[in-house]
Amino acid sequence: MKKLLVTILSLCILLIGCTHTESNNIETDFLSDDLILQEQISPNKEYVTEEKDIVYYTVEVYQNDNNTITVNTSSNSGFFKPIQYTVNYDKPITEENIDIQWTTLMGGQTPSEDDQLAIADVTLKSESNTFSERKINFSNGAIEILNDTMNKNMK
Repeated sequence: MKKLLVTILSLCILLIGCTHTESNNIETDFLSDDLILQEQISPNKEYVTEEKDIVYYTVEVYQNDNNTITVNTSSNSGFFKPIQYTVNYDKPITEENIDIQWTTLMGGQTPSEDDQLAIADVTLKSESNTFSERKINFSNGAIEILNDTMNKNMK
């Protein structure tokens, strides 16, 4: 059963490159904050033939005058539901305080056509102290669809 689930999930992930929307909107009340870091990747750029099929994943980190940090994620993929969260902090941060590590859905660091990058591990740190770490799954919508389908079929 687990192998079947992994196979179905892999097929859904392959579809990410073929299905996308123009944008996923999320509240933008942080736009007056200072952009500290923006990182964008494309998990499928090497595997598609048309530019319109390229999927982008973006992580932006902002900080306001009260030192509240806002992490905003977006994608043009129809399989991603945007995520935004805040972290209270007591001093300003710089790019050096932010670490974003990308991994594939299966946990690998080396992507392939069958196992593309899909997870951003966003770490906020001060000196050697980590004060926030969160994994963002850019295929969260595909996983929900898969879970709903499997739950309906098991009833």
